[in-house]
Amino acid sequence: MPMTVATAIGAAALVLAVGCGGGYDNTGPSGNSNPCTISITGAAAIAGMYNCSTTPITVWVPSTNSTAVNVSSSGTKSIVGLFVFAGKPTAGATYNSANSAGLQSYGFVVNIGTATWEFSAGQQLTPLGSGTLTFTTVAPLGSNANGSVYDAHGTMDANLVPSPGTTATGNATLHVVF
Repeated sequence: MPMTVATAIGAAALVLAVGCGGGYDNTGPSGNSNPCTISITGAAAIAGMYNCSTTPITVWVPSTNSTAVNVSSSGTKSIVGLFVFAGKPTAGATYNSANSAGLQSYGFVVNIGTATWEFSAGQQLTPLGSGTLTFTTVAPLGSNANGSVYDAHGTMDANLVPSPGTTATGNATLHVVF
């Protein structure tokens, strides 16, 4: 049974509420105060550097043996990314769209007005674009019967394409450091 976004977020909230305690490294790349950075090149309408609006969350849910990692940046250009894959997160592991057996649901969506660019695949979706998630470090923060939260850092990369039926034009490359 695949994990949904709601299940992942609910499990993360439960784990955090039950007492993960301190210890989460909420500094971003190179120790700066941003929880993560997102750079986009290519399509001029979305090209630029962005900071994540919240600290990325990495949570494992035992009932589905699935891990979810999310990143987001809100504003005029909304950026949302989610990777859900089987098993626990592992430092040094890379999950990519070319090997979708290990990924249940994954992708990025970048919106500005009526234009949308995306990388999405998994489950029964027709793949659009491509991408990878690589963990450099993974450290457990806390857990309960509903799941475990990890202090994880790494990179996400995606090739974004215009979403069908939107006004987006041109492909883009996205790089996240968290």
